[in-house]
Amino acid sequence: MADKTPLILVPMGFSEQSFVALDQALIFANTMKANLLLLAVNNNDNHLREMFGDAGGKKELGAKVEEKLKAVAEEYATKSGLTIGTEMATGVVYEEIARVCEDKVVDLVIMGTNGKPQNLKKRFIGSNAFRTVTRVDPPVITVKGVRKISGVNTIIFPLVLDRRSKEKVGPALHYARLFKSRIKVVSVLIEEDDEKKLRAHLKQVEKFINDHGVECTSALLKPTKKNKGIVRNTLNYAYENEGDLMIITEDDKERDFTDFFIGTDVQAMIYHSEIPVMCITPSEVKWAALWEGI
Repeated sequence: MADKTPLILVPMGFSEQSFVALDQALIFANTMKANLLLLAVNNNDNHLREMFGDAGGKKELGAKVEEKLKAVAEEYATKSGLTIGTEMATGVVYEEIARVCEDKVVDLVIMGTNGKPQNLKKRFIGSNAFRTVTRVDPPVITVKGVRKISGVNTIIFPLVLDRRSKEKVGPALHYARLFKSRIKVVSVLIEEDDEKKLRAHLKQVEKFINDHGVECTSALLKPTKKNKGIVRNTLNYAYENEGDLMIITEDDKERDFTDFFIGTDVQAMIYHSEIPVMCITPSEVKWAALWEGI
């Protein structure tokens, strides 16, 4: 039996960031030799009504959205040569994304995130991007669209003290091989007492990646009074080192990020990052097989 063609899901809200995410998805689809599936969710909200006209009911709105979705798919399929399908849904955006991911066996989700929150906490709690990340099994790439990438030459991989580093390095190693990228592992020192242990952990991970055929360097950052916090230091490092993609991972069993970043840091990373952020739930069994095959 032939291998299944990978499938990339791109939720379309028809905002500028949605189209930036679609442009970035073409890069991943070409490298992964994947098909694309564009998903539009008619949740009957003000954004869609302003975009497609307020006349008519939910059914009429859905018809207009579907027509636009098919036109976008045809346009991008023609210019890219890729196979691009469409899916219409009605309901809550992140719930429909999760449903389609399961029904269609999606391999990767790429979605735009936009808007400057007026109330940061409220915005993050209600973020479709963050809610999607925490509800689906495939990796999710969020794209703000400030720095558009043309390829993935440098992957930024933030790391903390972690008893399951091998599992978490696996996905980064996989995508680095796929794109022929280098990996830059970075940690931010918060507690001085952890420095010796964190340096040893970084070097161990750096050696592991290099030993498995991917170029890797590591860095330990010490916050200053002017430049504090994990998120700000990590993002500054990513920009200074011309990162194309940041990969952060969550725990497969607990379905949250507390073993890697605290949840608020992940939400802040997704919102503030000017480069695409990939959030992955690593599978212990899947990546264990990766090590055995090397």
